[in-house]
Amino acid sequence: MRSRLQGGLVMGVMAAAVGLALYGQAEERKALREDSASSSEAAKAAGVAWEAASWDELPVTVPRTLPMAESASEADGLLDLRVTEAGRPVSRAQVRLYQRGGRLPETGQVDWRLAGAGATGDDGRLLMPARAGAYLVAAHALGAAPAWRELIHPLSGNRTPVHLSLVTGGSLAGRTVEQGSGQPLGGAELVLTPHVSVWEPDARADVPPEERVMGQSDASGRFFFDGLAPGVYTVAARAPGTSRVTEWSVRIPTDEARLLALPDPDDRVGRRRPRKAPSQELRCGI
Repeated sequence: MRSRLQGGLVMGVMAAAVGLALYGQAEERKALREDSASSSEAAKAAGVAWEAASWDELPVTVPRTLPMAESASEADGLLDLRVTEAGRPVSRAQVRLYQRGGRLPETGQVDWRLAGAGATGDDGRLLMPARAGAYLVAAHALGAAPAWRELIHPLSGNRTPVHLSLVTGGSLAGRTVEQGSGQPLGGAELVLTPHVSVWEPDARADVPPEERVMGQSDASGRFFFDGLAPGVYTVAARAPGTSRVTEWSVRIPTDEARLLALPDPDDRVGRRRPRKAPSQELRCGI
């Protein structure tokens, strides 16, 4: 009798040990699954950088900045980018990094090269590889004006912190008219170039083409631009059918409607005004 009780006690202890072991393995597998899931979510929430920008949202007529001949790696150093609005992180902000080269002798414009692009994570941060050099970084997000910042990234192996703060955008409205007559001039092409350089404050406004704002006045000559970052812009306008560009300077924000007077396209040197066709009766009398 005693031997049976002892045997039953041993079997019970063994069963309990096996049960605890199985429970421990199950808990370990559960913890691993949770860690894997959290790691996956963290990967989704982290900022993602890629080598080329997504151009799907840009009109096909907008010129594209040429990419650098060779992409940077983490060994070259990292930019620790942080995008906020009103002190809060901005997730999924689109960030573009442009390397600033010298000025092209034929145009005097900066030789910009696309060095990288990406989107911020849920924490508003993005790590982007970058070689040593001078850069312009731009951040865009829905419902806010873009932000730009110039920076110098030092020699390889360093991490450079960069903070861009987004704000509510301003607007610019007005009309394009014929110079002299004041008649509405529809279909004028308009390009707004922001002055973003603190290194060359007196230089001509110069940013990569993707950072300019382009539009056209309607049939009545009216135009309207929204979502503009505060600051000074060069407004370049051209009447339809001409190559002559007229420029103005404007500061945003502004509540003043602008009247942009452009030379009459028919007054260009070497171009005659079209003659009015004779009436049917006159032609019959010839």
